[in-house]
Amino acid sequence: MARKRRPRRLINRYGQTRLYDVTTGAYVCVEQLKMWRSEGFDVIVREVESGRYVTEAVMPSGFDA
Repeated sequence: MARKRRPRRLINRYGQTRLYDVTTGAYVCVEQLKMWRSEGFDVIVREVESGRYVTEAVMPSGFDA
């Protein structure tokens, strides 16, 4: 039996601080990311300038605890 994938939220980070939710087309805050993670979403943060994934830098392990 295949496991069900968790829904994802892709977030673009601009200028080291601004977080943009690609799904809704709106800027969000770190608290919103925390809420989505607690609701079961995989939150993925990508730095636009370099293309690097910086999820751990924005939301370290234990962030939503």
